[in-house]
Amino acid sequence: MSWLKYSKELDIILSLNKDSPCKERSRYMSKDKKLPKGIMKRSDTGNYRGRFKYQNMQYTLENSDLKILMREMEDLKYEVRHGLRGKCDNISLDSWFTTWLDIHKKNKIKESTYARYKDYYCRYIQKQLGKRKISEFKPIILERLFQGMADKDYSTKTIRDVYNILNSMFKYAIHNQLIMFNPCAGVDLPKTKTKDIRVLTVDEQREIITHAKERLHENLILIALGTGMRSGELLGLTWDDVDFQKREISVNKTLVHIKDSDTGKYTFKYQTPKTKNGTRTIPMQQSVYNALKQQHIKLKELQIASADWSPLEHFENLVFTGQNGKPLTEHQFQSALNWIEKSINKERMKIAEINKTDYTPIPHFYPHALRHTFATRCFEAGIEAKIVQGYLGHYSIAITLDTYTHITDDKSKIEMNKLENLYQHIV
Repeated sequence: MSWLKYSKELDIILSLNKDSPCKERSRYMSKDKKLPKGIMKRSDTGNYRGRFKYQNMQYTLENSDLKILMREMEDLKYEVRHGLRGKCDNISLDSWFTTWLDIHKKNKIKESTYARYKDYYCRYIQKQLGKRKISEFKPIILERLFQGMADKDYSTKTIRDVYNILNSMFKYAIHNQLIMFNPCAGVDLPKTKTKDIRVLTVDEQREIITHAKERLHENLILIALGTGMRSGELLGLTWDDVDFQKREISVNKTLVHIKDSDTGKYTFKYQTPKTKNGTRTIPMQQSVYNALKQQHIKLKELQIASADWSPLEHFENLVFTGQNGKPLTEHQFQSALNWIEKSINKERMKIAEINKTDYTPIPHFYPHALRHTFATRCFEAGIEAKIVQGYLGHYSIAITLDTYTHITDDKSKIEMNKLENLYQHIV
């Protein structure tokens, strides 16, 4: 090819890349006037060719099918912009997290899990490690992160959850041949102090029930203490899940209040239970039966009394709502417990002043503490662990035994008295 001919072809290509009109006919010139920007049709082969530039690098693709080429172009642009095409040294942990979450994980996990992964990454990983290239990671870098979390008294579970996110990200990088070694494989997680779960004593349970009387969410608290249901399961309970005739509650969904990944706005959604065993039937004890009957009456009274009653579409049949008929959030559940906590402490302080004794506030409690309390009362009543597992919807009995076979101070003294009585007959 002569230099003059080569130069003319080069001028044509460059002019096409700049989207400028060119009347010159060549093998790069398209007769199709409606082709998308950056795409031309070759006259010699009939193939479509697409080109674009990013950071002074030119990328070219060719295909005989225009639709396939356009899809391939979009994929290539995504990979280039997120550092996935080119040298692995250019891929930051931030960009790889986005790819891992939106391509590998998004369609395999619940929306609440998707939101939790994002939250954990932003809260615990991004600031310290987000700008690092994934090819730079070594076990010591991650161990420094986890030890820092342990020094700040984060729980073993939180540290393990962060580790699991990073481990999955690096495994996916190996799968895509971006790195050869998973830096998480050589990490020893730091040992942290095991935090005791919060269980109400029998006296504390009585206090809470007393101070919840006549409150908007009294029945919610009574049913939480009487069933051990998770807060999301309670807030998502609908009347078709309640069988008064059989005296049974069907647990088959959970209510979440999460940020929609498309709109960025918080919205209520139903999800399937946490585990397969989460779908279960819980028998009603009398206190639960009574509380549900009272709640049915209370909702009708609220509906009549409220001029602002406006339940959300698809959430009209909820057992527990706010005064306007809308779903409750876990934050509102916690706020109800906080009010009761303040009420209890106010009374305790008053009694201490009258009796001139030391004032001891009730330790803080939260919705999950009501579940822990139910499980503990079950064991104290002598209910078998396998039955308690069924009530709680645990995946395995090992989780039930590991979590809930603690004994409260009151029960511990009673059991020790049994042993003492036995020893009196031996000694």
